Amino acid sequence: MRKWFALVVVLALLVPLAPGNVSVSSRVSAQGNTFTFGEFGNAVALDPAIVTDGISFRVTVQGCEALLFFEGSTTNPIPGLAESWTASEDGTVWTFKLREGVTFHDGTPFNAEAVVYNFERWRFTDHPTHFPEQIFEYYAYMWGGLDDDSIITSVEATGEYEVTFTLSSPYGSMLNTLAMPMFAISSPAAIEAAGPAYGTPAVGYSCTGPYKFVEWVSDDHITLTRNEDYWGEIPGNVDTIIFRVIPNAAARFAALQAGEIDAFEQPNVEDLPAIESGENTYILMRDPLNVFYLAFNYRIQEFRDVRVRRAISMAINRQEIVDAFYPPGAVVAKTMVPPSLWGYNPDVPAVEYDPEGARALLAEAGYPNGFSEVTLLGVDENNMVTDEVVDVIPLTLYYMPVQRPYNPDGLGIGEAMASYLSQIGLNATLNQVGDWSAYLDARSRGELLGLYQLGWTGDNGDPDNFLGYFYTNQPKPSEGYYYNPEVDQLLRQARTMTDQAEREPIYQLVEQMQHDEVARLYIAHSGVPLAFSSRVSGYVTNPLATEHFKFVSVN
Repeated sequence: MRKWFALVVVLALLVPLAPGNVSVSSRVSAQGNTFTFGEFGNAVALDPAIVTDGISFRVTVQGCEALLFFEGSTTNPIPGLAESWTASEDGTVWTFKLREGVTFHDGTPFNAEAVVYNFERWRFTDHPTHFPEQIFEYYAYMWGGLDDDSIITSVEATGEYEVTFTLSSPYGSMLNTLAMPMFAISSPAAIEAAGPAYGTPAVGYSCTGPYKFVEWVSDDHITLTRNEDYWGEIPGNVDTIIFRVIPNAAARFAALQAGEIDAFEQPNVEDLPAIESGENTYILMRDPLNVFYLAFNYRIQEFRDVRVRRAISMAINRQEIVDAFYPPGAVVAKTMVPPSLWGYNPDVPAVEYDPEGARALLAEAGYPNGFSEVTLLGVDENNMVTDEVVDVIPLTLYYMPVQRPYNPDGLGIGEAMASYLSQIGLNATLNQVGDWSAYLDARSRGELLGLYQLGWTGDNGDPDNFLGYFYTNQPKPSEGYYYNPEVDQLLRQARTMTDQAEREPIYQLVEQMQHDEVARLYIAHSGVPLAFSSRVSGYVTNPLATEHFKFVSVN
């Protein structure tokens, strides 16, 4: 039996700051040394438990901490809010000793009960603050599901500063998963006081980290300030962090040159030489741990024919896309798992660009003249696609509305893809669905009814985070209703194993199976350039993109 422990809500400490119409240029919230980061677009939310996008996590990792951290520029888990841990011989019971003397930003204490509260909030759909309008997607993916489906069977406070996890089976990436930013511990008092508004612009976050939330003005900026009561060290000298929204990469570069921002991610490829040779600017490269892909929504009847999927794959010239849009060092993708990560299968063959062969496959599938409309099928209560024809709709290719580390130009690449498809008789309409938040929301509901761009940056340095995240607990609207029970079973098996040498062949087998069935079209893996003003030092890049600004100093 689980219990919801009573919380004293200190409302005075949780009154949200009214953002009003404050402009970044006024710097009203900036004090002391300020580090301004030019951002692609808006964060989706600042409750790390309910978001999946890198823009939101770049903000939350500055102030929200998990039980474990990733060390420096590696994917190695190290102590965080947990000082140490032990595991049972069979790997199903883990006990963590927590740091003492840590407080949340609202002044309430961090302890074992707070950890239990967070994990139970994420897991249990009947928890008072597991709000139905929020989706705890990462918990469901990484821990096998919600409620009784979770491989975590209990989280108990076995002391004031000790937490014990009991698992239904061993979990190969236990420590790496606990270090992921979406499993940061928030103040239970703050969550209860704010309700569903926790993580929104009016409230922000309340965690334990080195920077506290100040304000969020949508489409403009987010401001954080140094936590003077932080339990750990802040090696850099930054007092105020500002994330300034500048959607256009060229405009971000201009802002960097003008001294309006201090850094930004992913300059346009053509601007890299100017940044590298500039007197007051420089480039750092983040190691590649990502993938960009084109997904099928399997409610489209035509896409359920592997010959059609293979024809589409053969029609797209991946090398030309990489050469035209990506920075130096990017490579064509063959699999979901990037070559830099263990579990990658080097024997999966590259897809040859072959428009003539693609046209022949379409003719074999019954479409000698291609098509510009597709048939939409229904789904049942288990998210299984049925044979019921719901509608006939235009063939649509959805492109991402923002730059991401794995996709430098959603529209440009979308136009190239549509052009390649037109050469084999597939006339696709390019479309988008509002901003990044709206795009991700439509994807999660399975509403991108066609081909759609998406990608992934690894969260924990484990191949389960690439393959297991997407292809277990099938089928799901968020993954275009893809369904392969054998893939699901293999990935579940690998997740319960602790020996890397035994897990790796399973991931490699899944990659070969996905290549054979053309489950998705993998396009590119890319290193990510970050541009800086010469006044900035100490920035530590990390392939997971969980980069902490507490190391940064500004002159």
